[in-house]
Amino acid sequence: MKNTILLVGVLSLAACSPTHDDLNMWIKQTQDEAKIKVTPFQAPTITPPVAYTPPAYNGLNAFDYRRLENAPKGNNAPNLNRQKETLEAFSLENMRYVGILRGNNKTSGFIDVNGHVYTVMPGNYIGQNYGKIQTITEDKITLTELIEDSSGNWIYRKAELPLSTQSDEGSSGASTAESRSESAAIPN
Repeated sequence: MKNTILLVGVLSLAACSPTHDDLNMWIKQTQDEAKIKVTPFQAPTITPPVAYTPPAYNGLNAFDYRRLENAPKGNNAPNLNRQKETLEAFSLENMRYVGILRGNNKTSGFIDVNGHVYTVMPGNYIGQNYGKIQTITEDKITLTELIEDSSGNWIYRKAELPLSTQSDEGSSGASTAESRSESAAIPN
């Protein structure tokens, strides 16, 4: 009995040692593919730095606080202490004049901005260029904007916001407002 068990054990051990040729081949193939193929390092060419000659000092410092405090303010500078109105946060390009209402010697206009309709009257401020509404008529809102020119002076510019019709609901009054803008030295 012992011999039989021993014989069965030896035969089963001999049967459990198959060759692993496919496994060894896969390991070798994976190792070959994993080898890093690095190109040799190319040292960059060093170019000599360009000589910089600073401009001659003219005594002016752009960051001098005294110079900034004494900067000339235009005669027509806007009142920056005035509390801004709601429609001053939007540009004229995003506004559409959609209607008018008259009554009790007062005229009110309705401006649509992003789906919200606001009521405006002459004297209200709209747009991002300190635009003050001068007149409201059936076909347009006329306003005067304050624009700062390159020399720091403030100039008045006329602008119009035309009445939007059903056909131009997809567009805004921006192009018309910009195309009808003109600069002027004195407001009306």
